[in-house]
Amino acid sequence: MIVAWLLAVVLFGLCGVLHARAMAFAMNFTDRNDIIGMHGLVVALYVLATAHVAEAGLYAIGFILGEWIGIGGFEQENVNSVMDFFYFSVVNYTSLGLGDIYPTGHLRFLAGIEALNGFLLISCSASTIFLVTTRRNH
Repeated sequence: MIVAWLLAVVLFGLCGVLHARAMAFAMNFTDRNDIIGMHGLVVALYVLATAHVAEAGLYAIGFILGEWIGIGGFEQENVNSVMDFFYFSVVNYTSLGLGDIYPTGHLRFLAGIEALNGFLLISCSASTIFLVTTRRNH
């Protein structure tokens, strides 16, 4: 369980830092270039969506690593490609919870932490998008 905790803490922190950088970039880029309204929305959406995909990718790597070191696995036998892990991670990160793939062992803990992390970071993205789109010209 200690390994699962350490993996969760590292991934949670990495995703937080990555997302903070993406939000700062979106805010600074749109501010520096005086991009507001709909154009600001588009810039912020692409920057933050890219960050979310990268963060889900980090968790997918965490699930692959966790299975490799033996702290858990997946109930389904056909979860064996990088895309399968990435798919599960995106579904879990967004809290969709489709249930077609689910983890076993201590990877269940990591899945819960990913869902919490995804929910928090998606909420932060919503706040950033709101700030970018409602900003007024200088």
